[in-house]
Amino acid sequence: MAQIYLGIDCGTTGMKCMAVDENGRRIYVASRMHKTRSPHEGWLEQDPEGWLEPAFAVIRECAEAVGRDRIKAISFSGHMSSPVFLDHENRPVYPCMTVGDARCKEQADRLLAEKEEAFRRAVGNKPLACFAAPKLLWFMEREPEKYQRTKTFVMAKDYLRYAMTGVLNTDPTDAGNTLLYEEKQNRWNRELIRQIGLREDLFPEVRQAADHVGAVREEIAARCGLNPGTVVYCGGADMACSQIGTGSLREGVLAVTLSTSGQVCMHISGRKEQGYGKLTFHPGILKDRGYAMGSVFSGGLALNWGYQMLSGCRHMTKEDLNKMNALASGAEKFPPGSDGVMFLPFLTGSGSPYFYPSDRAAFLGLSTTADQRVMFQAVMEGVSFHIRESVDVFRDMGERIRAVHLSGGGTRIRAWIRILTDILGMEVHIMEESDASTHGAALIAAAGGRGEQGLYELANGAVRIAETVKPDPGRVKQYERLYSIYKGYCRAIHEMYGLTERAG
Repeated sequence: MAQIYLGIDCGTTGMKCMAVDENGRRIYVASRMHKTRSPHEGWLEQDPEGWLEPAFAVIRECAEAVGRDRIKAISFSGHMSSPVFLDHENRPVYPCMTVGDARCKEQADRLLAEKEEAFRRAVGNKPLACFAAPKLLWFMEREPEKYQRTKTFVMAKDYLRYAMTGVLNTDPTDAGNTLLYEEKQNRWNRELIRQIGLREDLFPEVRQAADHVGAVREEIAARCGLNPGTVVYCGGADMACSQIGTGSLREGVLAVTLSTSGQVCMHISGRKEQGYGKLTFHPGILKDRGYAMGSVFSGGLALNWGYQMLSGCRHMTKEDLNKMNALASGAEKFPPGSDGVMFLPFLTGSGSPYFYPSDRAAFLGLSTTADQRVMFQAVMEGVSFHIRESVDVFRDMGERIRAVHLSGGGTRIRAWIRILTDILGMEVHIMEESDASTHGAALIAAAGGRGEQGLYELANGAVRIAETVKPDPGRVKQYERLYSIYKGYCRAIHEMYGLTERAG
């Protein structure tokens, strides 16, 4: 029998499992939703134990579909900068703060004021609220009793892997997102950890993402429909895994992921001064394939919010997704600009190149003629303009963009792809696999013990383009003018919320 490999992705909105063959071709995919809570403004948290049943369910579904005896190995992907605090029995003591959780803004601002140069020298990044270091400080300062009970912390995919194997560690791609890891030396930056006042003993063992780290425990195998002893590989942060699944390990390939948040990623040879504070720099799955990333915190989230606001829908269903696509499709029949309406997509603060948590979203140019179609078109354009800002930073750094690869659930919204293509003014290649992070995790499992070169070669053969969309020259010209207007509105929003002094 041909062997099968599983990739399990613990995403910000749900759990996915993808089964691939030995060539990395998808055989089956299963998904389940899990819950995110927002008990206070700016808080986005999840219950780590709430991930387990959705994870077991998607694995069980895949195992039933492909046959448990064919499954040779599994690996993991998970949402990044998402610390899970564990006590001495490895039980969670506090909810997981997800990457978009901004409760640690005070700690991030303090680190920026007092330690910016130290972080800049160490990792080339500002200590922004989207990274884990400020979250760790918030937890220490605001939950001291739970902090003292905490033995260690890991990230989302690490906790899920621990639950299945009993082996607890992290990998360089997730460790790097704490800002407290020395990539070249493959060790925690204990000097910086001490400087900011955290306990050194909190930090877990670091293994390579492609390492064989254990096997599925017998009692968990029964719940998942797997054979006991199924081989487990470490895995990595979701965006690091998406590098594999989108083909952006290759030179000159810029990957755009349209998911709840949006990401713009590209392999670069080293940190670039022009990108400091505008993009973020990260270790990759492969040691010589680090990447820079532009972040759009309200990507698909903005589209879902826009549809729910305009339709009165409270909970999205598959039928609502079809209705949202129908609402979006009207945009292809109308000229750029949404009849003079513009949307700034900062529902959870702005991402690259600003990173201002206090920014807020806004509709501009409304009149009595603005209808659902106009406003939803404006949302798609606003998110696309924000993505374009990250692409421009890569260009400013001197990166030559040879191809744009597009993945994520947003690729199902055809009108959005058309708008994004024209705003970027470049051909966009839609990937055959929209779930790039899950696919990347499955490719880690499939590569097995073949080493980094084996994984690179497998990914090159497994990642395929389904369709290419070309820009319309007339619409590109119109969007160039509107993009200048959008940036002017952004400056006004920064000023309105008192952030011009940081912009300077």
